[in-house]
Amino acid sequence: MDEEFEQQLKSIVEPVLQKGRGGDWEHTLRTIEYARYLLQHEEGKEEIVIPTLYLHDIGWSQVDLKDFLNAPTAQKNGTKSAMLHMKYGADLAKGILKKLGFGRELSQRIVSIIAIHDEPEKVFAMKDPSATLVVEADRLDRYGPGSIIRFSDMFGSTYLMNEHRKEAIDYLRYGLKIWFKTQTARILAEKMAREQGLFD
Repeated sequence: MDEEFEQQLKSIVEPVLQKGRGGDWEHTLRTIEYARYLLQHEEGKEEIVIPTLYLHDIGWSQVDLKDFLNAPTAQKNGTKSAMLHMKYGADLAKGILKKLGFGRELSQRIVSIIAIHDEPEKVFAMKDPSATLVVEADRLDRYGPGSIIRFSDMFGSTYLMNEHRKEAIDYLRYGLKIWFKTQTARILAEKMAREQGLFD
């Protein structure tokens, strides 16, 4: 991807992501690193995957987070705010990509992925390798060491020390079975899950 375009995109999305959930900017940077790794080993187009990941969570800056923050772990993605962040994110992304002069066809593909990115079954049904890598890179960040810090940023420092810990671990174990379609992502997710003690 063009380096100048990427720098422009970063400068636009960072302040927007800082207005969303705690740790969203850092989460976004980690998803991009996972995506670059996946792109080395799996089919997918960098010019779709990387911009989509920069933009995928910008909609959180436009929603009231209360229902998301208070919902049980396994139900967070079904909350009103989670659904709205995809809708608003797609709308914001469309405007940002137009402002940056990004190609119309690629922009439409990116926006269509953002609009459903937290609904893996819908993304996988697209049968689009680039869209699949977006979901996988996003979900991989739930297993890496940075995810513990992110959970604390979003839900409070004691979130994984009380009754939510078992619930979160069960959810992540279940996710290992359904969130990863490529061999590279499955292997990496399982490796990080072991390192985080999910199989202890």
